[in-house]
Amino acid sequence: MRRAVPRNSIGVILALCACNGGSSGGDDGAEDTGTATAPATTDPGVDSTGAADSADTGAVDTGEPSEICDGLEFDNVIDEAACPMIQGMGVEPPPADDVEMCRRAYIDLLGESPTDLEYEQQCKYKSADELVDAFMARPEYLRTSQRMWADLFQMNSLVTHYAYIADLDARAGELHAGTLTLGQFAELAATHPAFLGRWDGNDLVAFSFRAFLGREATPAERLALEPLWHLWEERAVPDPMQSNAKNVVLNTLACAAPNEADCHSDFWGDQTVLVPPVMPGDTSDPGPNIIDQSMLTTEQWDLLRRPGQLIAEQPAFYESYVDRALMRYLGYDAGADLPLVRQALVDLMVETNGNVRAVDREILTSVLYTSTNRYEEVDSPDDENWDPPYLHGPVKQMDAEDWLRSAFKLAGTPLVGCDHRYPEVQSGNGGFHPHTYATLPGGQPDYTLRDKAQLLGGCPDRVGQFREARTGLIAALTQATLTAELCEMAGEGAPIYPLSVVDDPSDKSEEALWEAVDQVYSAALIRPTMEGASEGVDEGISLCRDDLECTPTEFAIQACRLVLKSADFFYY
Repeated sequence: MRRAVPRNSIGVILALCACNGGSSGGDDGAEDTGTATAPATTDPGVDSTGAADSADTGAVDTGEPSEICDGLEFDNVIDEAACPMIQGMGVEPPPADDVEMCRRAYIDLLGESPTDLEYEQQCKYKSADELVDAFMARPEYLRTSQRMWADLFQMNSLVTHYAYIADLDARAGELHAGTLTLGQFAELAATHPAFLGRWDGNDLVAFSFRAFLGREATPAERLALEPLWHLWEERAVPDPMQSNAKNVVLNTLACAAPNEADCHSDFWGDQTVLVPPVMPGDTSDPGPNIIDQSMLTTEQWDLLRRPGQLIAEQPAFYESYVDRALMRYLGYDAGADLPLVRQALVDLMVETNGNVRAVDREILTSVLYTSTNRYEEVDSPDDENWDPPYLHGPVKQMDAEDWLRSAFKLAGTPLVGCDHRYPEVQSGNGGFHPHTYATLPGGQPDYTLRDKAQLLGGCPDRVGQFREARTGLIAALTQATLTAELCEMAGEGAPIYPLSVVDDPSDKSEEALWEAVDQVYSAALIRPTMEGASEGVDEGISLCRDDLECTPTEFAIQACRLVLKSADFFYY
């Protein structure tokens, strides 16, 4: 069986519009939406140049799955757990080659696609394990992981004190650095002032469930567990860097006698989260019974963090993180497709006491992740001809932010991306609070990439917009316009500089135009133009040669533009 995937490759769209009146704008013709669709892949026995690959895709044995797997040795718990559904079924997925593995790990762990120079310097001749270890040791891996938690917690300094957000984000970094366990993180996060400043009431229960149990809390659960967070409130406080700043405080009066039951829940056993008033009878606000979270003692925090402790004790706690990590790196619900894999990773979590870094690495070095996704299409796909996703490497769509960073980098125009902590930077009478955006001459944050990414589903404001893999007219026009601008202004130092691939501006020979396409393509994807795209490229070259207005220079710019928004680049 071969799994068929629709294609919108550079070859197809180049044939349609590379020489459409010499236009470099956003209108690519009726057939081209400008939004990439998943790439078709080539036979795993043939590499990108058409040469035979040494990998054997035949059956590994014809015995029973359990017998076959018992005779194999594994150093990865995922590979061992998945064996009955892969090698046990007579399938041996070929490994991804150096380029495919480099690009996959680069995007997943570092948040952008590599250039050909970065491939040579950082990936070439490295094994998959070496590559994963090298990238996980870099701060970009922590940043991409922190972005995931920022989305889950819906961080936004429009409604939360920026300093609280910065601290919770740092704790997420410690989690993925391996210095904080998942249980410790949940215990801190469930009552962290950044979380308490974002939500109140029943929403504190709801978003704790979403973040750590992977599901929605029922109305009954929200109502029953809210008392464990009942003491927390906010008070406005002056801050020179944030005009709407509020401090998270503990209002000990909320459950003062005779209302102690307001801080009691019997949903997860009899639990009471109660701090007695310092001065009973004093109801002033602010007053001694309204305690800023920064002034709480260690003993008080030990009591107040009970909600996070209870969440970490739930059966779904580890499983939820495992499912999220599998989806993050594989792009499909591997936990549902391969329940033994999920259980093996949950067991690993137990063994390592909740070390998410160990779980991430196990996924990233497994055959599910390191296999090639270059497989042959079928002519008439139907349910019986579609392979399950675990029989080959993952096929995923780049996040909007990652695609933008990659495209700008290739065009030689580095641009600071979004600050995942602060979709909107706040200010006070002392100016803007600290952030990582570029700064405009007037001191305002440069939201150029953020605004473009939001049109494509990235850099969400987490109030009315949330991260998504977006398609449609707006995304298509944004991609088309951006790539046209980038390719036209790419300077001589740009990795994809299209004009540098034109040796003779008057040479419209088939060889010269093919070389231009090939060089632009290889600059972006570190390999020659895919064999499956050759027919479309040939047609585009023929159209250009017949069109007096089509010059080699314009042809190269069009090739650059179409490569950056092609499925071959957008999907990985």
